[in-house]
Amino acid sequence: MQSLNPLWRTFIFIVVASFVTAAAIIYVEWRNIKSEASKELLYANNIMTSSIQSVFHKNEALLKILGERLVELGALESPDSLSWNLVDDLLKDNPELAGIGLANPDGQLVLTSFNIDRKKLPNLLETPETADSFKQALNSKSMVVGRTYYMKALEQWLIPLRYRISNAQGKVTAVMTTGLKLDSAQILWSSMHLPDHMRAVIVRKDLYRQYVSERLTDGIAGMYTEPVSNNKYDQFEKLLLTQTGMNFPRLHASGKTISLFALFGDKNTPILTSINYDPTYQHYTLIFIPLSALYGKLLTPVSLLLILLFCFNAVLYWIFNVNVRLQLNSKRHLKFQATHDQLTELPNRRYLLDEFNTWRDNHAGRFSVLFIDLDNFKSINDFHGHSMGDKMLREVALRINHCFKNSFNNSLNIRQSGDEFIILNAEINREAVLSLCDNFLNEIKQPIVIGELEFSISASIGIVFAPKDGTDVDALLRKADMAMYEAKRKQSGVYIFSERLGEQQKRKTMIEAELIHALERNEFFLVYQPQVDAISHTLIGVETLIRWNNQHLGMVSPEEFIFIAESTGLIIDIGEYVLETALKDMSEIYQANKSADDIRLSVNVSVRQLLSNNFLEQLTQVKNKSEYNAINLIIEVTESLFIEDVDTAKFILEKIQQAGMAVSLDDFGTGYSSLSVLNQLPINELKIDKSFVRDIMTDEQDKQLIRSIINLGKSLEIPVLAEGVEDKEQAEFLTEYGCDLFQGYYFSRPSKQR
Repeated sequence: MQSLNPLWRTFIFIVVASFVTAAAIIYVEWRNIKSEASKELLYANNIMTSSIQSVFHKNEALLKILGERLVELGALESPDSLSWNLVDDLLKDNPELAGIGLANPDGQLVLTSFNIDRKKLPNLLETPETADSFKQALNSKSMVVGRTYYMKALEQWLIPLRYRISNAQGKVTAVMTTGLKLDSAQILWSSMHLPDHMRAVIVRKDLYRQYVSERLTDGIAGMYTEPVSNNKYDQFEKLLLTQTGMNFPRLHASGKTISLFALFGDKNTPILTSINYDPTYQHYTLIFIPLSALYGKLLTPVSLLLILLFCFNAVLYWIFNVNVRLQLNSKRHLKFQATHDQLTELPNRRYLLDEFNTWRDNHAGRFSVLFIDLDNFKSINDFHGHSMGDKMLREVALRINHCFKNSFNNSLNIRQSGDEFIILNAEINREAVLSLCDNFLNEIKQPIVIGELEFSISASIGIVFAPKDGTDVDALLRKADMAMYEAKRKQSGVYIFSERLGEQQKRKTMIEAELIHALERNEFFLVYQPQVDAISHTLIGVETLIRWNNQHLGMVSPEEFIFIAESTGLIIDIGEYVLETALKDMSEIYQANKSADDIRLSVNVSVRQLLSNNFLEQLTQVKNKSEYNAINLIIEVTESLFIEDVDTAKFILEKIQQAGMAVSLDDFGTGYSSLSVLNQLPINELKIDKSFVRDIMTDEQDKQLIRSIINLGKSLEIPVLAEGVEDKEQAEFLTEYGCDLFQGYYFSRPSKQR
């Protein structure tokens, strides 16, 4: 099936996006309508809440003043005409009140307004509808609002109000009682004062309804005799908690008016509602709007938006129809640019991700992945500029294509980024893959001539095999990357991934944890390896080497823990320990054997330790101690120091020499900066790295490199010391080349001080 043209996919996407946008606009408009409605609800609730409080506060004041006056007139014992008139006048001035009464503490009404037939009135303490609120009034200093009930004597639904009257000693002498008519138009918060689309409900804290804004009918009357169901209460509190983060106790304490969206009613009618709690009279005020009342406001904007939407998509269709042919003409060119690296023209990572599954299936899931990273490529960019680095990368790409046939059926060569390359190769034989890698490493070592400059670079390769190491591209690349870094760490050129790498990472973590406490546990100790004259083989000095015997890990190689110590910063404390301990050991040797005065002591110092703020000060203080002062101390540094900062390195080394110490350049030949800056640096000795000495009898390149280093030392009048001299043939060969000093197993293994 032919795939849809990308432009048409874009058109469909835009059409869908336009409808989605329209839906979003409608949604936002709907949100705005709901927001305005919410604001209206909050405003209405605040107004209604204030009105309710005003009504209750006013009636509380009336009941208090009237009650105290009636008690003062002796209405409890013998009501007179003045008492009757006071009650009746107050009732006439407040038509929202159903009636007014004065009761003694036993609940018996002794004085009522003219519209109440006392013969029909029960004792307020003995009637279920009035008993609870009357008891509360006896124990409350403020007015008590009772549960809404139907008063037969007045044939009306009332909200009872009770207020106790106390004498000077605080004893209750009477209780004033009245009731608000639910259907009274004079109540400021009645339904007649709400907009037509709003409804209001007042719910007491005990979950009985105090007021419902609809007109009272037989069906609605039942709402006052039964509480709100626990299920609906729990549902409302859950909505409150979900939408506002509040429960009812927190709402009680906040005093805020909250807006909510909820589902209520027998048919789960959607509504917007606002809720407020009055802690004084202990009730909730809820005002809500059915969402159906808001739908009409959407009609006009939705109609206009849909018309614009269809016009826009019609014009868009015509534009895409015109341009689709132009797009097809440039498709191939654009695809190549999108899936290939413009510098080397190799396929890029996007191409790899797009084609990986097809390539894998074409090779039945059995293939190898090579992850290649150039060694120290950053230094070329730093010293010669990125344009020179780009030219080198193009040459490397040509050599990759030459060594790994760039064919979809055989090999897929990818430039991932920077100086990283990925090779997918159909070869799965381990020896064959290693042979391919060796050929490439030999090819890459051949000089690269750019203008008047000549470069020689190396690379590190990590290898994984599918399906043994995985079938997913990300998993394979991750493992190949791990193997590449292991090859770089071991300077082995090539490394095949194994599960042991995971164990090595685990061990690295354990080493880091144990290394923190190694000094305080006295787990480190020093060994010394002799350095001899190349001609006479007489002892001229020793190099200090650190060893670590951990209580859990056993003997840990410096190759394992030094790198971790440098990355964690522990190398500074360890370096101080090595320096002080080596000087102390050498001082004891001097004191025991005065003929050892000419023996020198070489101590390795890491780059991080050397560049620390107070290194020179500490070194000088330690060296100048009386028992150490006569020791011939040589500080060994590596070439990586000069890659960090040549000027700073030069300054530090000059200070070391001024303090009467010498400087030895360790592992010479493994870096790239030293040949160009060596003549500018205060160096007293060159040390040839043991990796070059190891294969000197069989590797012609190593022979030429060692000869160049020795000749360089002689031209600069700097002695050259060869590390790793392990047999007589190596020693004789190096002597013939003119090497000055030797160090290695042929003469002595490292040992503790004796």
